[in-house]
Amino acid sequence: MEATQSNHAGSGRVAGLGRLLALGAVAGAVAAALNAVVYLVASLLGAIPLDVEIPNTGGPLPIEAVVIFSFVPALLAAGFLALLGRFTQRPLRTFTIVAVVVFVLSLYTPFSIPGAPSAMIVTLELMHLVVAVIVVAVLTKLGWRS
Repeated sequence: MEATQSNHAGSGRVAGLGRLLALGAVAGAVAAALNAVVYLVASLLGAIPLDVEIPNTGGPLPIEAVVIFSFVPALLAAGFLALLGRFTQRPLRTFTIVAVVVFVLSLYTPFSIPGAPSAMIVTLELMHLVVAVIVVAVLTKLGWRS
């Protein structure tokens, strides 16, 4: 039995898992593309230095990591929204609260990079914001069925 949601952008219930995963993939692809552009521009401006080693990678921040960590969370968020739609009375409210908490917690990670300059931290924070805004907007606006 799927929960209904009365105060969301659409009307009706949370969409099925297949549609949510498709929306998550689209949101993730858009976020990954935008973050790749942010990464490339920041790199050209010197905000992503090659001499700063990212923990557990043994080297500088690779663009592949930017793409993966922009795309995968969108799929996870889509799956989470599907679960909320199945098991909660207010999936949109719960999803939004959890998304905000996860976003706020994600803001810590750039500060954990030893020797990261301020410009790099700001760039990484911007990338987190890009993913959060796109994923939450797409899933909360389009993840519903009548």
